[in-house]
Amino acid sequence: MKLVAAGSLLLIGLALFSCHRSTRTAGPEIVPATAASGPIVWRHFSTANDPVKTMTMDGSNLWMGTSKGLIRFNTANGEFQTYSPQSTEGGIVSKGIYVIRVDPKGNKWVGTYGGGLSKFDGTTWTRYTSSDGLGDNWIYDLLFDQSGTMWVATWSGVSVFDGTRFKTYTVKDGLADKWVYSMVLDRDGIFWFGTEAGVSRFDRKSWTTYTHKDGVGADVKPDAEAAQFPSGTTPPGASGGEGGGAYNYGSESAAHHHMSLEKQNMGPNPNFIISSLVDAKNQKWFGTWGAGLTRYDGKTWTTFTKEQGLGGNFVLRLTMDSEGRVWAGTDGGASWFDGQRWHTIGTADGLPDNYVFSVLFDDRGHRWFGTLKGLSVFRGTLPG
Repeated sequence: MKLVAAGSLLLIGLALFSCHRSTRTAGPEIVPATAASGPIVWRHFSTANDPVKTMTMDGSNLWMGTSKGLIRFNTANGEFQTYSPQSTEGGIVSKGIYVIRVDPKGNKWVGTYGGGLSKFDGTTWTRYTSSDGLGDNWIYDLLFDQSGTMWVATWSGVSVFDGTRFKTYTVKDGLADKWVYSMVLDRDGIFWFGTEAGVSRFDRKSWTTYTHKDGVGADVKPDAEAAQFPSGTTPPGASGGEGGGAYNYGSESAAHHHMSLEKQNMGPNPNFIISSLVDAKNQKWFGTWGAGLTRYDGKTWTTFTKEQGLGGNFVLRLTMDSEGRVWAGTDGGASWFDGQRWHTIGTADGLPDNYVFSVLFDDRGHRWFGTLKGLSVFRGTLPG
């Protein structure tokens, strides 16, 4: 289904890195602030405690997904435009945005919570749902392979779109679990899928699954749910996740996902993979829900937790900067690995909140962090 784009335009009278002054308008606001300690000077973008769950850069435009819709921020002139089910007239039907990617042709693809997948070419919206062959309407990750083919992580397997139709891989094909949250393609052309039952490797011919028994994730104590579960957030897809906290995506009912007994998965789980990354050395990294971050070099699985210096054990996002450093957005701040040890930026360094859901680096040296309280950015030397 195709629809003409519509959106509400919000102008901010403040260039992103101007002096400490602003022109106030209705809508999003940039608030300059200086860190309480350390060398970082921040700029903060408040989203009224609406977490910035995903970000992607397209030229000077930073696209952000929140639980209340899609935001385009022109970092060059401070202009904002918001997109919602109402403003797009059905181009997006769910206000919960979980993932945004730009394809090789410059189209923006938006994965939503219960509303399927939407493509925006700058003028027109095209929407795809399970009625079009998509595995499910709950979308958690998007990936474009070497040929530009799109792979879609859903709650009912991995769907592949050839531009005309979808093909979906499920547990029957060899996937560890139908709930898929993250995907990466390594330098050998092999896919790695993060599911709620471990990591699945797919070389386009055969499947191999790795779990905690193989070395994924840290051991979790029997009372870990009560002792470690972060306040104010629930796992994506967990029972009650719709009702509040960081995974509240509005009125869309996810009851058909939440009611299954085997998915009553509220506490830390080393097999619950919610983020993944391939680094410059072709090592695979997998972030878990409460059991730390695991690295696989092809032979050995190594897990990092708070005990090894990681900011938090709930690893919500993984990315790599231009110098090849691995970054992890956690429930205890944004952590980066220098090859020997972990360093973390958190509230003590001026970050508004320690729940870091998204991390992005642009080509001008800016470091962007999406947190439970909005968007923050700084440019300069890393502390420590």
